[in-house]
Amino acid sequence: MPNKPPTHPVRLKALILTTGLSPIVQPLLDSGHTIVGIVDCSGKEVESAPASTLYRLLRAGHRLIRSDSPSLASVAAQRNIPYYRTDRAARDPQLAAWIQARHPDVIAVYYAPILGPHIFTIPPLGTINLHPSLLPAYRGGHPLFWSVHNGDTQAGTSVHFVEARTDAGDILYQHAFPIQPGMSEATLERLAIDHHGVRLMLKALDVLAAGVCPRTPQPALSTTPAANRVNAEKLRRLIDWNHWPIERVWSVLRFGEAWQNVLPCPPGWKSPFRWTLGHYTQEPVTGPPGSIAQDRRGYYLVHPEGKIRLSVHYDLRRYVKWVLLRLKGYPATCYSYLLIIACNQQFIYPLLEL
Repeated sequence: MPNKPPTHPVRLKALILTTGLSPIVQPLLDSGHTIVGIVDCSGKEVESAPASTLYRLLRAGHRLIRSDSPSLASVAAQRNIPYYRTDRAARDPQLAAWIQARHPDVIAVYYAPILGPHIFTIPPLGTINLHPSLLPAYRGGHPLFWSVHNGDTQAGTSVHFVEARTDAGDILYQHAFPIQPGMSEATLERLAIDHHGVRLMLKALDVLAAGVCPRTPQPALSTTPAANRVNAEKLRRLIDWNHWPIERVWSVLRFGEAWQNVLPCPPGWKSPFRWTLGHYTQEPVTGPPGSIAQDRRGYYLVHPEGKIRLSVHYDLRRYVKWVLLRLKGYPATCYSYLLIIACNQQFIYPLLEL
């Protein structure tokens, strides 16, 4: 006979292991459980080339105007929660000792590197992970993309125990939701994580505290190939313009439209910006499949079945970043007016929409 939940709620000592200010952080802080530490796997920003004085000034100005945006470090400091930042959680020789010193009952993980047994076996109640798929389907780092790529009509999210095999531990809770054609990556992530996953994570912590935790073992083999990460270059190679229906091409491109360099840059002075996909129309069209053409209505992608409409997404942050990357070697006397732009973006954004 299962143990009954205690009359009074039990507060767990939980440690959060995630990357940046992810969607699980604030709900866990507000959950009533005691957060004894936060591990940030975002690492440190490394410059790939020597930066000029102007470049450093512009970056400092850009960070200054964003100083009101909270970071994971600032949230931890406000709550007086121990904070540890690492760029190699799986191989950090000091991380295990730091976690052990916090004495967590459980570690809650989302969007973090694969952990070794020396980490996930530390807490007595185990380590639980939030994964955006209906496990055992789509184990790996990019499950939502592969759901869209394969034309699935349903996606989901799972909370499971972490073990040595990737995303193969016992499942605590799952939730399924429909995928609508043309959903963006951001929309699907909000559904999987913010709307459903966080709720399941909190529910899992509560049942762990109550000592009545459900565990459903996973089969050894997944029902799908590994959901390996996909970048813009691989996404372009995966699209079969000659054999995929136009809706499938459109849905995959809509999922990754915010990724840099998925499509060729817009022409002329608009090249620092990116394309936004509109709707598609099925109509006679000429030109190489996947190429960009123009008619009286504007730009479009050529598909054997019709046209996928394109428009330019004007993003000043993207433009400033594009300029900054080209100013690394310039003396500070050149383009110094851009420092003002970088520090006053909030006043300039609306001008682009006029």
